[in-house]
Amino acid sequence: MGPSSPEISVHIKAPDFELITPEAASRMPQERVFLRGGVKIVKISPTMVMKYGDSVHMSEARTLEFVRHHTLIPVPRVYAAYTHGPFEERDEEWASKYDTYIFLDFVEGQTLEKEWVNLGDDEKSCVMHELQGYLEQLRAVPGGTYIGSINNSPVMDVILEYQPNKGPFPSEDDFNATLIDAYCTTHKGHVKPYITGMLVAHKHKIVFTHADFQPDNIIIKDGHVKGIIDWEMAGWYPEHWEFVKAFYICDWRNDWGTRLLGAIKPYYCEQLGHARLTQILF
Repeated sequence: MGPSSPEISVHIKAPDFELITPEAASRMPQERVFLRGGVKIVKISPTMVMKYGDSVHMSEARTLEFVRHHTLIPVPRVYAAYTHGPFEERDEEWASKYDTYIFLDFVEGQTLEKEWVNLGDDEKSCVMHELQGYLEQLRAVPGGTYIGSINNSPVMDVILEYQPNKGPFPSEDDFNATLIDAYCTTHKGHVKPYITGMLVAHKHKIVFTHADFQPDNIIIKDGHVKGIIDWEMAGWYPEHWEFVKAFYICDWRNDWGTRLLGAIKPYYCEQLGHARLTQILF
């Protein structure tokens, strides 16, 4: 008996949405929005995008629904999400045997990354005030009892991408212990007491976190925030995580970082520790 044909397993579907199969999607006009490795985003209508690939995860679709339910943060509506597979020919250790398809609202506007230089001081202040309010809403979501992604799922952050243990972790101590072990295994030096002291110096609440709060993930139009996108790494993390991730790749070319300091509680020591870890682990 030969291998069975790939099948669709629907996880999310809005009542008013007619499911689009991979075959039907391939016949639709597509405008490429993003392509990197196992993640592809294409615009398939004036109002909808399809995000798909073997590195797309169902947790992102569930996260978007969770954030829409618990906050007023503008995030894309999820029309449907399903897995398609298995594909037996994918025998690489890192490759999923399934593709995940997510059908989302297309958010009109430009990324803050592109538009920041065109904004005046008052417009920048308005945008940052809106973002501060959205971050506060995210922090206020109840339920931080573990570290991981939605529905008690593993950590999706890239810092653990190449590590065997991705959680979920019952506490910050367990999360830190995994980071320490991963770092020391990779670094090979006698650095464990130093890294341990760096990570355990402070205790933190566990809060819901976007985990990739960058200008290219913020869509604005007419001087206002119209959408916050790319929630694939989001989940429950120590309260400093949003800050350390937002500032890890901040290159200080402009005043974005300075203004962000006024919209998010800073954790300077934790950020320096995270930067040291990420140099080795990612």
